[in-house]
Amino acid sequence: MNQHKLLQILVLSFVLLPLAASASSSATATACNGQLKDHPPSPAIISVRGEGTVSAAPDTATITLGVTSDGKTARDALNRNNQEMDRIMKQLKLLDFQDKDLQTSSLRLHPRYNYDRQGESERVKGYRASSHLTIRIRDIEKTGTVLDKAVSMGINHVIDNILFSISDPKDILRKARRKAVHDAKTKAETIVSELGCRLGRISCISTESGHSYPMPPMQMQHGSRSVGFSQHSTPPLPTIATGENSYKVSVEITWEIIQTTSEM
Repeated sequence: MNQHKLLQILVLSFVLLPLAASASSSATATACNGQLKDHPPSPAIISVRGEGTVSAAPDTATITLGVTSDGKTARDALNRNNQEMDRIMKQLKLLDFQDKDLQTSSLRLHPRYNYDRQGESERVKGYRASSHLTIRIRDIEKTGTVLDKAVSMGINHVIDNILFSISDPKDILRKARRKAVHDAKTKAETIVSELGCRLGRISCISTESGHSYPMPPMQMQHGSRSVGFSQHSTPPLPTIATGENSYKVSVEITWEIIQTTSEM
């Protein structure tokens, strides 16, 4: 190949390379434009959280009663505790409590120690068994009477965890949901109307619910740490304030926004 032909080839190569690069750039730009046409912009959206709360008087009370028994051996302590709890459950059933309303919620057994004057050497002097019985009171008006009877039954450890609830809260939750949805919609309409828009279709909804209830502080313990009343005293019938339970529902709703006025 002579020098004249080689020069012609080199000149032709320099001319073709920019054209190829230009063609490549043009093809890439066309592809991008095609993707934009196939995927139009997503509509504007607004997400708003609404809340609804409904309160109502409870109709059920749940309390926890405790019995503590000591014995020289672990078996002796457990036997005494079982006998005492069986006696209490029988008395409760005389008050029209059913088996489904009585549940053993805890049972504990641990050794009791004697220490020397330095508080270092220890010796087991016996065992202590304690058990708790959770009672559901379906007639909430009897709560004070049950607590009063518990003292004479032999409850000697704890009376606590008084919980008031509503046995069937479905209707209350339904009302709370309606209030939450109305709250969310009102907020969203207020916002978009100020922007000259209106709400479109709903694209997403999420919800959550919960409830709160008053827990009156009441505790009974025997010995030097007695609070409220003990089994050796004659306490007045406890006054129980049931208050109201509050059920709260939150919803988060997302709407598409429809433009109703022309842009400036």
